[in-house]
Amino acid sequence: MSIMAKYARIFWAEPSDADVAARNRSVAKLRAEFGALDSRAAISVAAALVDALAGAQLSPDLSKTTEKAISDESPAFQMSGHELQGVVCAAVAALDLARGAPFGGRGWSAPDAMAAALWSGLALQPPLDNALIEVLRKDLHDACRDRVRSVARQARDRQDVPDVGKLTIPEGEPAGARAQTAYKRATEPVIKALKENADLDREEIDFLWWALGDHSGLFDCPLAEKAPFSRAIAVGIEGALKLRRLPSDGHRHVVLRQIGESESLTLEGLVGKLAEDKALLAHGFVGTWAMAHPSVFPLICALPADAKLRESLVSLDARDWGARALLEGAIISLEDKLGGTT
Repeated sequence: MSIMAKYARIFWAEPSDADVAARNRSVAKLRAEFGALDSRAAISVAAALVDALAGAQLSPDLSKTTEKAISDESPAFQMSGHELQGVVCAAVAALDLARGAPFGGRGWSAPDAMAAALWSGLALQPPLDNALIEVLRKDLHDACRDRVRSVARQARDRQDVPDVGKLTIPEGEPAGARAQTAYKRATEPVIKALKENADLDREEIDFLWWALGDHSGLFDCPLAEKAPFSRAIAVGIEGALKLRRLPSDGHRHVVLRQIGESESLTLEGLVGKLAEDKALLAHGFVGTWAMAHPSVFPLICALPADAKLRESLVSLDARDWGARALLEGAIISLEDKLGGTT
């Protein structure tokens, strides 16, 4: 199936079969490169794509990578003057990666991190004026959201603990090491499964004890004492710190269970509403790597006193801002904990 057939008309009025085939090959190269990134680099690519879809230039590194992938198939191609084509090919590669890359391990491979970051960034963007690009932006948003939700569920499936394997001692190994190597080989799958299951058990215990406490560590007071928007952001951030995988719908429901109906506010209105609570909510994020990616973390990057707000006309109620805090906080927390492991 040709993934570029749907999107080639964004930059070509009448694309030929050969044109589309060449761009499909370029997209496949970009997808492979994105999938081989570490998770921090994948988040950086996502941030660049979010900005580029909104009209900004591709970052120099991503522009160079994209230009090479296209020019390898079309030697006459140059990025200068054809930036839109580069943005579309990079975005389609990210879309293909989110839809097709297999899930595995703890759910924090490059495709998982990129999908979470793209969902976070694109969800706060208003619809684009260009209808064809808006279709691509929405397809990318939906695919990334669906991947995150799927990974959040699958990464919490408990592993079946296998029986200890048969001890086989190769004759060719030194005598002192043979028994140790054989024992490790026989027990390694068992120990790995037990450790992964214990990690998930600990996440559940920590998260549920925190949820039952109804107390904010950030504000050092009962959550009921805080205004709805401050309480929503606090529970989103604090809940994210308890997670060891991406948040699922169930985690969001637990975190926001006591956040009722409220007015809807833009990011600028929210920051004003938080008032003096911003400083405590920003604690732990100021000066960290996440501050370099306001397109992926627009809420958290807006909390420091000297923050430059990103313009956004999207209005959300307290529950939705709390859900955003949970997602942004979880991406940062998982990257700090797992750092690209799968």
